[in-house]
Amino acid sequence: MKIREVLFKNNWITPFLKKYFRGLVFAIFLGTLTMLCAGLLMFSAGYVISKSATKPENILMIYVPVLFIRIFGISRPTLRYIERLTSHNWILKITSELRKKLYLRLEKNAVALSERIKLGDLLGILNEDIGNLQDLYLRTIFPVLIAGALSVALVITAGVFSLTFALGLAFFLAVLVIVVPFVSYKVSVRSDERLKKYRNQLFSDLTDDILGLQDWILSGRKGDFLKSYRQAEENTRGEQKHLFSVARKRGLVLQLIFALLVVFLIFWSSSALKTGDAPNYIAAVVLMIFPLFDAYSPLSDAIVETQRYGDSVERLNELPEGNDELRTEKIVSDNLVIKNLTFGFSDKTVIFDKFNLSVKAGEHLAILGRSGVGKSTLASLVRGDLQPLGGTIKFGDVEVQKANNVEHKIGVISQSPYIFNTSVRSNVTLGNLEATDEEIWSALELVGLKTMIESLPNQLDEWVDEAGLRFSGGERQRLALARILLSDVQTVILDEPTVSLDPITENQLLKLFFERLNDKTILFITHHLLGISRMDRVVFLENGAVKIDGSPSELLDNNPDFKRLYQLDQGL
Repeated sequence: MKIREVLFKNNWITPFLKKYFRGLVFAIFLGTLTMLCAGLLMFSAGYVISKSATKPENILMIYVPVLFIRIFGISRPTLRYIERLTSHNWILKITSELRKKLYLRLEKNAVALSERIKLGDLLGILNEDIGNLQDLYLRTIFPVLIAGALSVALVITAGVFSLTFALGLAFFLAVLVIVVPFVSYKVSVRSDERLKKYRNQLFSDLTDDILGLQDWILSGRKGDFLKSYRQAEENTRGEQKHLFSVARKRGLVLQLIFALLVVFLIFWSSSALKTGDAPNYIAAVVLMIFPLFDAYSPLSDAIVETQRYGDSVERLNELPEGNDELRTEKIVSDNLVIKNLTFGFSDKTVIFDKFNLSVKAGEHLAILGRSGVGKSTLASLVRGDLQPLGGTIKFGDVEVQKANNVEHKIGVISQSPYIFNTSVRSNVTLGNLEATDEEIWSALELVGLKTMIESLPNQLDEWVDEAGLRFSGGERQRLALARILLSDVQTVILDEPTVSLDPITENQLLKLFFERLNDKTILFITHHLLGISRMDRVVFLENGAVKIDGSPSELLDNNPDFKRLYQLDQGL
C-alpha cells in the first residue's frame, strides 16, 4: 500500500487527520520551532566561542550573543516539552478513538468475524495493528512534516544571503529528505514485508497451538511444537538482523552526508564571509547544522515503516463495516417471517436459496438437520449477526438487520456458553446490569443453582475461575438460562445446548429449559430428537430448504421419514 493510500484513502487515518487538523498543524509548528531554536542556539554558541578567542572592541559584542544563548537555551527545551505534550495529547485522542472504533466494529460483527477471522489474526489486529497506526503518527507523519517545514524555512533563509548557498543547501536537504529515504525503502521493503508476515503468522500459529497444546502433549509431539515455534522465531530474528544491518549502514551514509554538508558550509562561509567579523560567523554557521541531524535522521526509518503501516491499514479495512446507521427501527412483534432467504459464505457454497419459514409468537419450533446443513447459520441470520445475500428476515414489519433492539428481543443459549473470570453476579447479570440481588436469586432458584451458589464462601460475589472451569457443563448451561431469564427476551434460540452432556443431565436440562421458557418463542436447534415431544412444531432442513414440517405427533403418524428418524434416534 502506497503512503498516499495509507494517509488519505482509508477510513482509519484520513477521518482523524481531518478532524484534528488544527492540532496536527500546531504540533508541526512547535516541532519546527524547536529545531530552529536548537540550530540558533548552536549558531549563537559558535559565534560567542569564536568571538571570545579575540579581543572584543566592545563588551556588548559578547553580551548580546550570550543573551541569545540564554533565550534559545531556555526556548528549546520549553518548546520541546510543549511540543511533546501537544503531539502526544493529539495522538492519544486519535488512538482512543481508533480503539473505540475497532472495538465497536468487532462487537457489532462478533459472530461474522468468528466465521471469517482466526483468533490469532484477531489478536494480531488488536495488539499490533492499532499500535502501528499510533507509530504512524509519531514515527512517520510528525518527523516527515517537521523535516519538510524545517527544510523550507532553511532554504528560504539561505536564499536571503545567497542563491548559491540556498541551492547548495537545497541539494543536501533533498538528498536527506528524498533520496536516502527512497533508497532505504527500496532496499528494506521486502525484508519489512516478510517481517510483518512472520509476526502476523506467529500470532495466528502460536494462538492455534496454545489452544491445542493439550493435544500436542498427549500425542507426544511437544518437541515438534517447540521446533516449529523456534523456527518461526528464527525467521523473524533473521529479518530483524537484516533490517538492523541496513539501518546501521544507512546511519553511516547519513553521517557522511552531514559531514559533506559541514564541508560545504565551511567552504561557502569562507568564500562568502571575508570581512570584519566573518571568521566568527563561519564557526556559527557550521555549528548550527549539527542539531538538525536529529530532524533528518529518523526520516528513512519513517518511510521504510510505511509498508508496515500499510499492511495494518489493509487488515483493518478488511473488517466488516458497522451498520449502526441502518439500525434505526425497533422490533415490536414477535412473529418471525423469513422470505426468499439466500445466503452462502462464498459464491460456490450456497447454504440457503429462496428459503422460506414463518414462526408465530410463542411457538416452540424444533429445527432438525444433518451437520453442516445450516442450522446454526440460520440462527445467526435470525439474530442479524450474518447478513443475507438476498431475501428478508422480519419480526413483524421490521427487518432484523435494521433493528436496534435485537439483543433485547432475542436470546441465545449455545453449545458452550462462556463463563467470564469475574464474580457470579457479573456473570448472571450479563444481559441485565440493573438486576437486583432479589431478582438474581430468584433466577438462580428457577434454574436450580440457588443452593449451590449459597454454599460458596462469598455467594454472589464469589470469583469464578477462567472460562468457568469450576462449574460442570450442566451448571454452565443453567447459568446461561439464568441470564436469559433476567434479560426477559421474548425469543430464545437453543443452539444444541446439551450436545456434550450425558443423557440424564441432558434430559433434565431440556425439561428445565422448556418449563422456564414456556411463555417465550423457542427455536430449538438440535441434531437428535430428545425433547421433540415438547415442541409445537418440527422442521427438518435439507439442501437449503424445509423437507419436513409439522407437529411431532402428526409427523410420527403420517411421515415415514420422520418416524424412521425417530426410531433410529431412540435406538429402536
